[in-house]
Amino acid sequence: MLSLKSFAMNTPYFISLLPLVLALSSCGKIEPNTVATAPPFLPNAPAKTEEAIRKDFPGAIPGHEFSDSLIHYLQKKYKIEPDKILLGASTCVDDIIYTKNFHFHPEIKGPFHLGGLAGLPFTGISGLDAFAHHIPDSGTLVLLVEPHIGYSEKKGWGFVLRHEQPEASSCCGALMGTLGKLQAGTLKADLSEDDYQGGKIAELALRYKSEILDAEIPIIELTRITSLSAEKQISAHVLDVSLEHAKYIVIITGVIINTDFSFTDYQYMDHIQIYDVRKKSFVEDLRNPQGLTSAH
Repeated sequence: MLSLKSFAMNTPYFISLLPLVLALSSCGKIEPNTVATAPPFLPNAPAKTEEAIRKDFPGAIPGHEFSDSLIHYLQKKYKIEPDKILLGASTCVDDIIYTKNFHFHPEIKGPFHLGGLAGLPFTGISGLDAFAHHIPDSGTLVLLVEPHIGYSEKKGWGFVLRHEQPEASSCCGALMGTLGKLQAGTLKADLSEDDYQGGKIAELALRYKSEILDAEIPIIELTRITSLSAEKQISAHVLDVSLEHAKYIVIITGVIINTDFSFTDYQYMDHIQIYDVRKKSFVEDLRNPQGLTSAH
């Protein structure tokens, strides 16, 4: 079992408790004697790729390395059993996320999809309410709130080489497309039924236009802004839904970092909150890694 303390990072903006992100992702279980004989997780990205990732997302770690440690943490401190967890994912609809991730710990239920393009929680209050009604009795809602960004060996940030494609393509495509229009001065926040999600992403980007365009790497800045916006929306409404069956709510905010198709993806977390439904209060705010390690 991995130790949470061994992964604690010395940065005020990052939480090393990343396990939940992929650990709690649990769509399917590979059955024995099938063609699915691949290892349970992909190899790490090359050293240069890891170095580039950690330069801009300090402490980012392959998600599979944290699976057991997070579950162990929840079991040890809160007596939360994996089969009492229902995962809600406010992540992008990009197929790469669900192709490479969400295959660990099948005893965890879910994910219930709360996100749309860029990982923003477009299902809104109705989605949260439906999600809450699916919780096991005395169970835990785990909310993964993360946009994603690609890092390609050849093209760097904002791109990733997908399976059986000859060249790297944009990732996150929705955010990269929005950024391209923002940089060209052609971006408009037109909220229409035909492209409502694209319009909301444009609206967000225009609100923070100067911060994005002035950033050293604009796509990273736009991704971080999207992450904070998604967290704000989830946090504003998650306590308004029916929680009669829930014991705890765990909210995890960060960024999924996709790498080229033959390598594992990475997780960067900047905020984890744990809410005790019976006490009606947040019992942990894990933005500070020192606070995390002192809990042991």
